[in-house]
Amino acid sequence: MFNVYELFNKINEVKPEIRLDAGQPDIPVANEIIEEAINSLKRGETGYVSTTGINELREKIAEVEGVSKEEVIVGPGAKILIAAEIAMANKIGVIAPYWNAYLLIAKNFEKEVKIIETTLENSWKPEINDNLDVDLLILNYPNNPTGKILPREKLKELVEVAEEKGIKILSDEIYAEISFKSFTPVRELYENTVTVKGFSKLYSMTGFRLGYAIADKEEIRKIKTFIESTVTCVPPFVQRAGIKALELRDELMKKVSREYKRRAELASKILRGLEFYEPDGAFYIFLKTPIDGLEFVYKLLERGVSAFPGIAFGNYQNFIRISLTSDRLEKGLKIIKEVAECESQ
Repeated sequence: MFNVYELFNKINEVKPEIRLDAGQPDIPVANEIIEEAINSLKRGETGYVSTTGINELREKIAEVEGVSKEEVIVGPGAKILIAAEIAMANKIGVIAPYWNAYLLIAKNFEKEVKIIETTLENSWKPEINDNLDVDLLILNYPNNPTGKILPREKLKELVEVAEEKGIKILSDEIYAEISFKSFTPVRELYENTVTVKGFSKLYSMTGFRLGYAIADKEEIRKIKTFIESTVTCVPPFVQRAGIKALELRDELMKKVSREYKRRAELASKILRGLEFYEPDGAFYIFLKTPIDGLEFVYKLLERGVSAFPGIAFGNYQNFIRISLTSDRLEKGLKIIKEVAECESQ
């Protein structure tokens, strides 16, 4: 299995001029969020707190998401909450292209994984039938790496299969607030859903390591047991910053979504003539390449541009993922277009 984190470390050693590889937003964290974390530290909020999260943050999340506080648990990043669900499952269904961490986590817990392939030619729409033999199905929309959002009717089809088979859905909605088209949270359609979200993408708070899960009370209890036995809790000053972020949520959603939509439109314009799906959300382009994607990535590095190869996201040898997160994006995209056209000749 390809380990994208090993490549990431290699890219860090090369230090390319234009970084279009990792899903690290370049929009700065709002000053109000940073100030709230500092003030919390000055108040001496540095000790252990409840595993589920401080009440004020859970209440704010519940208010924003339209659920009860008892249906919310806070974790140190979304990944540990995803890991909790994978650890509790027997066999996991993952739709490709997928975030590499799903498989790495499953491998660490020695879980069997069923890959459901999708194609660019079919606009990355998954086809799931009654033969799906898993007890946990992971959905990730807006999708990393394609930027795809499933239309509500298509989502209903998936949910109907899951309901018929008694499959729990883990909905990774880390990019939900960065949507350019209508987005339907899975829990609106299906009760047996665990929704995982976080503060890394909309709020750019990657280093804060703050995420949360929404599920029924019994599922929250199970996740709590996992968190207790691993990472204990999220630092209180980080949670205070999260409360401030949620207070700024509406303002940032408009600002940040508008900016990433502008970048997606810019990328689509510059890369016109090449093969890719114009994103519905998130901040990625999954581009088909004329040569092997990993080879293409190394050719880009020679030109001072970084990206991730398609094999980091499944059986997609002739693709690369471009992260639209650089203040030198336009130059980087033009170099990618030049290399693609050169290799096509």
